[in-house]
Amino acid sequence: MKYRPPHKRWSRRSMLQLTGAGLLLPFGHSSIAHADEIDQNLHEGPFWLTIHCSGGYDPTLLCDPKGITDENDPAPINSYFTDEITEVGPFLVPPVEGHVDFFTRFQNDLLVINGIDTGTNSHETGTRTIWSGGMEANRPSLAALIAAAKSPRPSLAYLSTGGYDRTSDLVPVTRLPSTDTIQGLAYPERLTATDPESLFLHNSINSKITAARAARLDRLAAAARLPREMDAIDILQSVSSNNSELARLVDFLPSDISSDNLQRDVQVAMACFSAGVTISANLSIGGFDTHDNHDASHTPQLQSVLSAVAFAMDEAERLGIADKLYIIVGSDFARTPYYNDGNGKDHWPITSMMMMGPQIQGGRVVGATDPDQLALTVDPQSLEQSSSGIYITPGHVHAALRELAGILNDPITSGFSVEDLLPIMGSA
Repeated sequence: MKYRPPHKRWSRRSMLQLTGAGLLLPFGHSSIAHADEIDQNLHEGPFWLTIHCSGGYDPTLLCDPKGITDENDPAPINSYFTDEITEVGPFLVPPVEGHVDFFTRFQNDLLVINGIDTGTNSHETGTRTIWSGGMEANRPSLAALIAAAKSPRPSLAYLSTGGYDRTSDLVPVTRLPSTDTIQGLAYPERLTATDPESLFLHNSINSKITAARAARLDRLAAAARLPREMDAIDILQSVSSNNSELARLVDFLPSDISSDNLQRDVQVAMACFSAGVTISANLSIGGFDTHDNHDASHTPQLQSVLSAVAFAMDEAERLGIADKLYIIVGSDFARTPYYNDGNGKDHWPITSMMMMGPQIQGGRVVGATDPDQLALTVDPQSLEQSSSGIYITPGHVHAALRELAGILNDPITSGFSVEDLLPIMGSA
């Protein structure tokens, strides 16, 4: 018997993770589905969608409004008046078109956390802190930790379009592909991915080529001696002999793709969730670093984000996964409570986050800021405002989110500490 030294063996799933990152399959699509292997890795929920608003959004135009009382105010915090702010359930809503409709629809589901002290005005540090719960370099994002903790996990467990998506090598990150790319990867033997009859070669010829390749790989495997050779052959054998989860995903892709970039990303993420091939997806939208012309530039981006959240819930309801979906919205930090000389707003460390999901007690606002947009302290037990309380930080938010995801004390979080656990998520 030939001696095979111990070495890392690549699974079919590992190769598909590389495929999802942009490597094309060099083989025809096998007609033999290994359903047991695929089903074992499928994820049935919960699903996590994080939306990063890159650049630092303005909570006073979103969920923590501050208005002016005098049109002659020499240093106005905003261009709208205090009496234009609308109450929707527990929420105060600024006079931005579409905001009242959004908060009205989700007033029983949404959790708003105001007065989060990021401790920084740096884009890089702020983004890392908001999405990992700490300032230290190379910390994994929350979405990466959640995906990494699942075992076995599906091939495309962690998707991302950008923003903060560090993994600390705990799980591969797959750049969110377009629907055309997914179909092309799933059916590389077709001229047109959506047409099963448009083959490069006739089925009988494809079958002979597949058999010849399999025989060649068997010969190579029998002759292999070096671990690197055996690894490469394992990869080729696993890809060429099994249906991929990408083929399953194709059945869940929508036929009507949105022209809006963020909503299109939402559609692909929702399809991946519904197909069971993804656990978490990190989406990103830019345009929030408004150092000039703040109101006109910033407001449409916020409207796009809220529209995308509503659209995600629409898709989740259509696909039957709304009761398994968590959505978290955050940004690097916030904008200053005054305008600069260019009618813009600069960086400000006190920010807000919004989230909702099946185990989050919605219809609540946790934390607050004063009229100058400075964070107010809260009692760590009741979360009510208290002059002797503590400031809410991203570390507190992440402790609560980790507990929600069931990974607060998971060994995978070792070395990536967060703050003490506060009852931020309430009792759903």
